[in-house]
Amino acid sequence: MTEHEQAPASASAIGQHYYYLGLAAVVAVILIASWLLFRSEPAEEVVSPQPPVVVEPLPQAETEALPTDEPEPVEVVETEPVIEPLPEPLVETDIDTTDVVTEPVEPEPALPQLNESDAEVRSALLELSWQPGLAGLFVQEELIRRFVVLADNVSRGHISNELQVVQQPDAPFVAQQVDDDMYRLDPAGYQRYEPYLTLLESVPVATQVELLQQYQPLFEEAFNELGYPDTPFNQRLVQAIDYVLDQPVRDGVFMLERPSVMYQFADADLEAMTDVQKQLIRMGPDNQQRLQALLHKLRQALNE
Repeated sequence: MTEHEQAPASASAIGQHYYYLGLAAVVAVILIASWLLFRSEPAEEVVSPQPPVVVEPLPQAETEALPTDEPEPVEVVETEPVIEPLPEPLVETDIDTTDVVTEPVEPEPALPQLNESDAEVRSALLELSWQPGLAGLFVQEELIRRFVVLADNVSRGHISNELQVVQQPDAPFVAQQVDDDMYRLDPAGYQRYEPYLTLLESVPVATQVELLQQYQPLFEEAFNELGYPDTPFNQRLVQAIDYVLDQPVRDGVFMLERPSVMYQFADADLEAMTDVQKQLIRMGPDNQQRLQALLHKLRQALNE
């Protein structure tokens, strides 16, 4: 028997249940009867018996001289009741409603299916006021799924090169050779990320959030595909933003080595960092601060 299943009630348990119900009913009847029988009544006025009064007859003459107990007749003056006039009834005026135009409420357009959403989402994305010539940096396929995967990966410090939201920079990675085996990260390479930051900064954050909210059901569906049916996507997006915001700005000279085709940091501690942390170093301190400022505004807008 699983912990969510319940065993059938035994006959003794059912009998005990009805016993307590009957006992409760008896107690209720006793309380009601007690209130009816023993509630306090207002005290009645008690009249003590008085001895009879003996009245001796008076002489005839004195009796006639006594005033009678009958009251003198009172002249009743009839007055007409004052009747106040009733307020005049309100007269409803006919309102001409011929000029009143009721605009029909248009239903919100239905969202496309997730597998067929690229065309509509791409069109809505490109309609925003991005910096001219930079909107082409966005990828053209699987936009929603790519964004969801990006947020999920970044929340754990990972970056997937296969599912990027924007195109890779055209300019190659720049490293200065110091000697035969050692290289140095060239600050001139920081300019490779300038177009991406300009792209993100060219549209107000509130507008970006509106677009996110418009297609929220599709983002949730794509996030559920990753195996998170009980976690809202916005929660994971905020976690990804917080991860980037928590990273300190690192500046200085960063030495590299090239044991194979790819460069890596010569400092073992730097090389052991997450993909996101190393990417922020390759962006440069100024670009990292610009990105964090933008993400800070985005996080505030998501919490409103």
